Formats: sequence, C-alpha cells, structure tokens
Amino acid sequence: MDAYIARQPIFNKKKQIFGYELLFRSNATEDSFSSSSGDKATSHVVMESFNSHGVDSITGGKPAFINFTSRLLLENTATLFPKETLIVEILETVEPTPEIIEACRVLHKSGYKLAMDDFVYRPELQPLINMSKIIKFDFLASKPDEITDMIKKARLRGKWLLAEKIETNEVFDLAVTMGFKLFQGYFFSKPVTVQSKVLSPLKSSYISLMKEASMGENIDAQRVAKTIREDVALSFKLLKLVNSAYYGFRKKISDVSRAVAIIGTNELRKWVLLIALMGLSSDKPDEVIRMSMVRGKFLENMNAQGGWVRSDDDAFQAGLFSLLNVLVDMPMGSVLEGMSLAKEVSTALIDNSGPLHSLLELVKGLELGDWGKVDLIASQLNINAELISDVYLDAVKWCDNLTF
Repeated sequence: MDAYIARQPIFNKKKQIFGYELLFRSNATEDSFSSSSGDKATSHVVMESFNSHGVDSITGGKPAFINFTSRLLLENTATLFPKETLIVEILETVEPTPEIIEACRVLHKSGYKLAMDDFVYRPELQPLINMSKIIKFDFLASKPDEITDMIKKARLRGKWLLAEKIETNEVFDLAVTMGFKLFQGYFFSKPVTVQSKVLSPLKSSYISLMKEASMGENIDAQRVAKTIREDVALSFKLLKLVNSAYYGFRKKISDVSRAVAIIGTNELRKWVLLIALMGLSSDKPDEVIRMSMVRGKFLENMNAQGGWVRSDDDAFQAGLFSLLNVLVDMPMGSVLEGMSLAKEVSTALIDNSGPLHSLLELVKGLELGDWGKVDLIASQLNINAELISDVYLDAVKWCDNLTF
C-alpha cells in the first residue's frame, strides 16, 4: 500500500521540542481521517511507527501524537502500545456516545494521555474534556477571543492548552499570553527579514567557515582545523559529532586535528557546514537545525536514488542551507553571496527552480502534511510513496543519531 509518513514538531513555551505529531496518508485517494479511510490510515501509522520503524527513532524518544477515530477507540487499539510514548488524539469528528466515553475512560484509567483535536466547545463533550490532558485549538479556524471564550465555557483549568496552526512569532507570543503551554505550526521556520541587518562578528565567522567548506575539493583541511580549534564552541560541536553514534568509534576522539584527519575531506565539507550552521542557530529553536539536517539528508539520499544532479553532496547542501535565511534573518541571496555553490544549489535556493528545488518542495510537503503537493511532485519525478517515506524516516533517524 502506498503510504506517506512524516512528523510535525510540537513545542513548549521555550520553543523546545515537547513531542511530534505523526502525520500519515494511506494513498492518493484518501485525504482525510474520516470514516473507514481514517481507520485504515491511523491503524497503519500506528503499526508502522511502533512496530516497523520504532517510534523512538521517529520522535527521538519524545511523545507521539496520533489521531484516533471512533472505531479505533472502540476497538481499544491504543492499548496495544506503550502509554509512556503514545498520546491519543481524539478527532473532532468523534461523537461522545456512551460507548466512546467508556472506551476513553478505560484508556484514562490505564494511564494513557488523551488529547482533543481541533477543539470546538459543545456541552456534550464535557465527559471527554474531563478525561483529556491536552486540548488543541486551531488558531486559523477560530479567532483569539473565540478561543478565550471556549476556554472559559469548557472549564479547562489544569489542562494543557495546545495552540496549533501557529504561523508567525507574533501569534506564538499571543498564544503564550493566553495561557497556552504547547504550540504546533511553522512559526519557528519563518525569517524575520531585516534588509539592513549586520551579522555579529561571531556569526560572520561561521558564514566564513561555510564559504571555506563550499569550495568543494579545494577545501583546505588544515586551515579549517585551525579555525575550528581556535573556537571552543566549534571544537566542542565537531568532537560531539565525531563521537556520536553515527560514526561509532570505539575510542573517544578528543583532538580536532585528529577528528579532521579521520573523517576525510569529503566528510569534512559536510560536517563543517553542519557545525557552522549549528553555530548560527544559537538564538533559534533547535528544530530549525534538525529540519535543515533532515532536509539535507533527504535530498542527498533521494538524489542517490534518482540521480537528478551529478553530486549527492550538492543535494545535501541544498537541503541543509534551505533554512539559512531563517537562522540569520536575512534574504537567502544576501546570505549565500560569496559562497562557491554549485549552480544547481543556487538555482534551487535563490531562483526556486530546478530538480533540487523540486526535491526540496517534496520534503516541505511532507513536513506540512500537504499530500496533494507530495503526490504532484512525486508524479512529476516518478517516485513512489514507499521510497519517499523510507528515505524521509532514514533521514530522521540519521539526524537523531547525531548529538548536538
């Protein structure tokens, strides 16, 4: 069966990851979680996530929010999986029948956390409200004053309020003042563009390091090692990466020059870019870096399968750099100025065209759960759904195996 699986981050007030909602679409004709299609979709995502792939490798050990339909609640499907990991999202289409209320009561008493999705208050929902730990409000579907009114009517004191569809930092700040504890949306991935912004000396040094790494085979490994060695933060980040589970070296490596020598020139380019990117992210949520890494690995591995551009490293670079404008709050063209990028990379990031741009839009579609967009690009590139999901989940696992 064709299937797409992706994850969407959920943050706390400090913009740290609280958990991930697992997104799923079972095939090209089923776009919702209603009726039997919803049952099939949720059943499949639960089985795939917890059994085939391992949910910890998808969510990094964080809670997994998964949609449950009426039928799946009545069948006690959630009890097949660990209560420590799963958060059962009760879909807005679920009616509070006596049977549903009893099924949720069993889950609640067993220690499962319940969440009400796309909440709109109705008095008959009160039994489910009372058992739910998390209440999700859609900030695009309801106005802030409407949400405030519903919070009062539903007597939600003590509940964790989750604001979803948060698209800007301004709306995030508003939701915080309204008492929300959890947040879902892509506010964190939007740049606050200031045309005249001047980078700090520290961030300028990271950009310079990225320019050095973008030189391709002409990279000067000794000069790079010297630059990294002179910056305590960069040294620390490189050594953490080299000693991560990805490499699996038996003996701990504690010298920058040795680390550079061991990983070799080709790998050095990749890690220098990654380390410099981490340096730029000091005032941004860690999820911006995770998303950049997942995109980079996704593009690299997809290109290895399809060969749209000659260099898999260029594909990695396009994905890794795709949020660079967010990290420095500057237009992409200004940030990339002076870097020796392959034409395919600059075309993708600046001109928004070419095969790498298509792959980038593909992974963005996955992130958003925009299955129509994913279908369209997959069809254009002649890629099947199973490959897309496998490459995406492999990229997620690769990212989470790196310590940063």
